[in-house]
Order: sequence, then structure tokens, then C-alpha cells
Amino acid sequence: MRVFFGCLLSLILFSYGGENFVHAENEIVYLGQEACTPCDAIGEQPPNDPCDAVSCDTDTFNLFSHNYPYRRNHRKSLFDSLDFFGWIQGGVYANSRGNTVTRSKGTNYNGRTVTQLDSGSGNGDLHLGVKSTDFQVNQLWFGVKRNADGKHGLDWGGAAEVIFGTEAWIAQSWGDAELDYGWQDGDYSTAFPQLYFQLAYGNLSVKAGKFETIIGYEAFRAANFFFYSHSYIFHLEPYSHSGVFGEYNPGGKWSFGAAYTTGANSSIENAFDDHGLLGLISYQLTDDLSISYAVTYNHNGYGAYRDPGDTNKNRYGLSGTNVYLHTVAASYNISDKWNYVLQWNYNNAKLREDGSHALSYGIANTLTYQFNDKWGIGFRAEWANLDGIYGFGNDISEYTLGVNWKPYSNISIRPEIRYDYSAGSNAAKLFNNGKNRDQFSGGIASVISF
Repeated sequence: MRVFFGCLLSLILFSYGGENFVHAENEIVYLGQEACTPCDAIGEQPPNDPCDAVSCDTDTFNLFSHNYPYRRNHRKSLFDSLDFFGWIQGGVYANSRGNTVTRSKGTNYNGRTVTQLDSGSGNGDLHLGVKSTDFQVNQLWFGVKRNADGKHGLDWGGAAEVIFGTEAWIAQSWGDAELDYGWQDGDYSTAFPQLYFQLAYGNLSVKAGKFETIIGYEAFRAANFFFYSHSYIFHLEPYSHSGVFGEYNPGGKWSFGAAYTTGANSSIENAFDDHGLLGLISYQLTDDLSISYAVTYNHNGYGAYRDPGDTNKNRYGLSGTNVYLHTVAASYNISDKWNYVLQWNYNNAKLREDGSHALSYGIANTLTYQFNDKWGIGFRAEWANLDGIYGFGNDISEYTLGVNWKPYSNISIRPEIRYDYSAGSNAAKLFNNGKNRDQFSGGIASVISF
């Protein structure tokens, strides 16, 4: 694994030294803003180009950014049309309970013995890869991409991306425990977030391979996210799918997407013979208000870990589940500086062993204010019921206050403070190794994009 990353890093540095990067910089994006990759303008720009640039990155969790990039009619060469990009995020997180980090050797779901963080230690198992109180590299991300633009006829594209860090396990194919699953060394993992080929013609584009989900609004990509930690309802969402995804953007206010997948977070191998459907409808009501509905239905899909003792059973120890999950999200630009996002997630898993239903759902509110190009502040308030899927309890709240400071266009410093509270008669004691129902926590991360 070290040799692999050494070779990959050498390749990236060599490409950079040869000035072969398409874009000049990769701007860090706040919620409510479009994910744009500024480039040197080539030729005449189209009217109302939102970025006044050649390329816009649409592979984020922003459901409302479906603007196809304006491209030149004729590309000089294949390499000229490739976009190399990446970033590194590292930081620390601590909590008021003072509980320490413990690690032990154990068998993960694919039968491999690894040393990993014990659940409940550090900040608890609630902040994805930031549960440790140690300094850690959350994401070291490299990618190469070619956008398929069908405005001038049939065109092709694709993406190949790799991530290393404490959060990389989220992007692994742990749905069927194939491909990159199990690429782990202690707290650190490696994964392929996206590996797909794309064709586009006119307003229609089709991806085939492994691609990021359209479910949810919250970005997993550190370069496109405001906060350091994530919401609870983010846990309900799959990260990726493998299959075929088609998107139709007729222009104007509507956008549509549909896919056939091998379940959620699964590789193309489809070890459990899972089947899933994915759909998206988004509509721009006004210049400032957008709304989107995304839905997925999986047979035996979400969280179908391989059981080393019985490959016919999933993570629940059952022979299968049918999972319905949808997200309703609305984004409203209150002014040029204020943005508000409302997201509602609903997850219904039918357990085939006894026909019972496990329900989990929640609402997250995010408000951000952009003072200028360098400073922004954001607040997130959330309530969730994750008792059905994760056993966290039926009344969980979290309140997060974060600040973004960009001393340079490609560097972002992100401190935040957070308060979590688990109440109700069925609430679990999630903090301080099962001793407390609430906790103050906070941390600081830095993201460097290149």
C-alpha cells in the first residue's frame, strides 16, 4: 500500500511540475454555493455562465448544482481535457468528557485481523473519522476527471479517484465487501470513491461504474463542505453506488436522474446479488429557492456487510433486508451572504426474517453567512431518531457552530464546537464509554486544495 501511494504521489507531483493541471486552483465551496473549478477562459463564454469559467464540478452532494460546463468545440488533446485535482484535510477533535482513545486488535467484517479504534472511545462513534483525540489525516484525495459534454454531439468522459485517511472507509465497497473493502492499516483506510465511464449527448448523460450517491445534501468531500463533523442523518445515507446512472437536464428549472444499482455502498461484483433503484427530481422554484427529492430502494442493500461465517447473511445477521430511503432538501439564498438549507431523511428497512420494519429519520437545518471571500460562519441544528437502524435512541439532537477562514484561495481553516444530547425513554448513553447522554466537543481542521 505504501509503494502504491508513493508511486501515485510521484505521478501527481510530476504532473504538477509539468504544469499540466487544467485548473489554476480548486476553490473551497460553502453550502449554498456552486462547486466551480475556475479555469482560464477559452473563446467566447455563453450567456449567464454562473462561474464565468470553462468547468464546473457537479460531482458533489449539492443536489441543486446540475449546470453542465461550457466546453470548447474541439479539444487540443486528450491530456488537455483532463482535470487533475485533490486536497488534504487533517485536524484534531476533543470532548468535554475526557474519555481517552483505546485501540485493540479484532476481526473486521471480511475476516481480516486489524488494529482499530474501539467504538465508544475518543469522541464516540458519531463523527465518522474524527472520533480520535489524536491528530489525524482525514482525507488525502487524488482524482482525475474528464467531463462529458453533449452540447456539440456525442462526447465521453469519466473519473478515477482515490482517498486515503481515517474517513476513507466510508467510501469503501462495504456493502458487499469487495473491490477496495478491507484496505485498512490501523485507523487508516484506502478507497476508490469513484470509478466510472460517462457518455453524453445533448441534455442526456449516462455513467457506468462506481459513482457517488445523489442521496442527501451534505458533502463528504472535505473541499466542498463547511463543517468538520457531520450530522446524524448523514449516517442514514449511502455514500456510493455501482451501476448505471442517467441524468437528463432539459435546461431551465428541471433536472432528472435515475439509476439501476447493485445496492448501496457495493462494488460492481455484487456479491450478494443486490438490486437497487435510484431517482432524483430537482426544481428551481425561483432564483433563490430550490427543492429536490431523491429516493432509493434496495433489495438487501444498505449495510449488507459480508459475514465471514455465512456469506448469505448481511450486517444484521439476517438473510436480507429491503430498504427504502428518501431525502427532501430545500436551499434558500436569503441574501447574497445568507443561505439556509433544510433536509429531511427517512429510512424504512424491512427485515425479511420476521417482516418487521426498522424506522429511522431526522431533520437538519443549516444556516451559513459569508462575510467576504475569506470569512464565513455556519450553524447546524438537528434532531434525529436513529433507534431503528443504529440503536442510538429515539431522540437525538446536535448543535454545531463552525467558522471558515480562507487565508488563501486554496486553504481553509475550520474550527467548530458541538453539543450532542440523547434523551427519551429509549435513549442510549452514547458518550464517555456508555456513561453519559450528552457531550460537548470541538475541533479544528485544515483543508489544502490543489
